[in-house]
Amino acid sequence: MELLGTYTITRIDEKNYTLVYEIPDNCDFSVADKDGVYAITIELKPGQTEPSLKYVTETLNCEAFAGIIDVKFIQQDYENLGATYSTRPKVKININE
Repeated sequence: MELLGTYTITRIDEKNYTLVYEIPDNCDFSVADKDGVYAITIELKPGQTEPSLKYVTETLNCEAFAGIIDVKFIQQDYENLGATYSTRPKVKININE
């Protein structure tokens, strides 16, 4: 089961986009970005064993690097707590095509 709810990405201008995504309210997330690659890690808060059915919305402004925006959602496999993470979904936007 995935921790990520819905997500959308909206163009602001020729280089900038807004990513809006939902995660369960009992999850933490962190964002790392480098050269147009945004890695969003989602994991359950300490002591939690299942994701909540209540979701919260998070927003991230993304800027293209060399004409590309690359977003990776890295999600904890909570059924095997701490053991594995998946890197899906992935979104790649090529600005120059």
